Amino acid sequence: MSVLFEPRAASVPSGAAVLYRSLGAWYARMRGNVFLVALAAGTVAGLVRAGNPFAAWAAGLLFGWQGVLGASMGQLFGAWAVQGSFLEGLGLAVSVALSGTVAFLVFSHVPGIGRGIPTLRSYLWLLLSAMLGGLLSAFGSSVVLGGFPGPRFWTGAAEGLFAALLLGPPLLLMADRYLRRWMEPIPGEKPARRHRRLVASQVLPALETPGQETVVLSTRSEPEGRRVLILGGGMVLGLTLLAVPLSVLLPRGGSWAVLLYVVPILWSALEYGLRGGILAASGSGLLYLVGASWIAAAGFGDGVDVWARCPDLLILSLVGAFVGRSREHEVRMRDELTDSNRLLRRDLLRVAQALTQAVEAKDSYTEGHLRRVSEYAVAVGSRMGLRGRDLEMIHYASMLHDLGKIGIPEEILRKRGPLNEEEAEIMRRHPDIGARVLEKLDLLRDAAPIVRSHQERYDGAMDMTRHPGYPLGLRGDAIPLGARIIAVVDAFDAMTTTRPYRSALPMESAVDELRKERGRQFDPEVVDAFLAELAERPWVREESWH
Repeated sequence: MSVLFEPRAASVPSGAAVLYRSLGAWYARMRGNVFLVALAAGTVAGLVRAGNPFAAWAAGLLFGWQGVLGASMGQLFGAWAVQGSFLEGLGLAVSVALSGTVAFLVFSHVPGIGRGIPTLRSYLWLLLSAMLGGLLSAFGSSVVLGGFPGPRFWTGAAEGLFAALLLGPPLLLMADRYLRRWMEPIPGEKPARRHRRLVASQVLPALETPGQETVVLSTRSEPEGRRVLILGGGMVLGLTLLAVPLSVLLPRGGSWAVLLYVVPILWSALEYGLRGGILAASGSGLLYLVGASWIAAAGFGDGVDVWARCPDLLILSLVGAFVGRSREHEVRMRDELTDSNRLLRRDLLRVAQALTQAVEAKDSYTEGHLRRVSEYAVAVGSRMGLRGRDLEMIHYASMLHDLGKIGIPEEILRKRGPLNEEEAEIMRRHPDIGARVLEKLDLLRDAAPIVRSHQERYDGAMDMTRHPGYPLGLRGDAIPLGARIIAVVDAFDAMTTTRPYRSALPMESAVDELRKERGRQFDPEVVDAFLAELAERPWVREESWH
């Protein structure tokens, strides 16, 4: 029994197990997958070009300190393999680590910028970090390899800047969209806006529903977006096939050939804003440098001085960024104005409806009348080709054409028999009263002439015993078209509505009356358009007089 309960000594882990656990903990702290990716990128960069800081710069931006360490260790292994010296590889690794450190520190401590290039300020800080990091890396590399401050230093600095200029934007935008959960979080980083095409058509269409004046922003389907990208890529490729040979064939023609890329860069900036212009510049620069390098390596002509074209590509990238930013600002301002305009028009409609209700409250005959006249007046105006503000003013004028009745005594408005001459003269003042009210409102001022003239006769007669024109005796085209439209619809509604001194006419009799007065009291074209509308949308009789 004592043997069974004899305490055993605790097992001591082996050295291999301790090392394995330590490496596992270190791998977890370093976010091992991220570290391995940065390590691989740094190794490839060290094998291709020892001392090039781009891999460490990009890894620092995306993955923070883990990225800097991984890319630097990769640079150590790659440079060691190429240079054959561990110390030189170590010196180059430290040099490129400076570039990644600078990039990460800039985007960690400068407020209001983001790695997804959401603003022009972010893009400029991106270039600044690449420039500063390239200078520091070039300094370290030239010290390690010798030659400071000679051509090696300036070439190394330029390589870092232009690698970041051409490869950085596409890499960062792809990472921002697809690798955000792997990226090192930065508190307060400005997020990138959802990418969208900036093409929008600001139009004032025919009113689908009376009173709904809208501004329509065109939308683009996903297949159309792909077609646009294919078009832009084809444009850049085609210009590359033209620009690279021109750089060889024309004496000192390289700068002029590179300027051809202004076309796709400006197009992309105007279509897609800041990031569109930057990406077009990156794609153009990459294709040009690849083509020019191939031409130079093949020995065609006198070769192409690739580095001499890099400043031109930097300028084109800045042009794309500034033009794209201006385009985004323009669209943003337009959207704000669109929203303000929509709200203003909505409030204007509510004001018009409130005034209409005030008229209807005073004159029970107008209840429902103003709505019917407004609906058909807008429909007739649209049929006659009116659009935008012209149609909108007809809408408001038809709603408010009886606004002046607010100034007419109620005993005249509610009289249950025909008006005498004095009362009729007072009633004839209502178009002018309503127009004078609208003239005081800037947004409705254009509706005032329509309201003032809606009782004029097409033939200009003012001395008719029955239905004389008033108040100015205008005739023909001197009468605003909106007033001629309202006159026809208003008269038809009056004839088909019961009044205090007579019953409503049958629809057929009212149509016959319009045809009879066609060219006399009413504009013949308006009568024809109204009857065509009436045939498609029959009139709904509403007995509204109480």
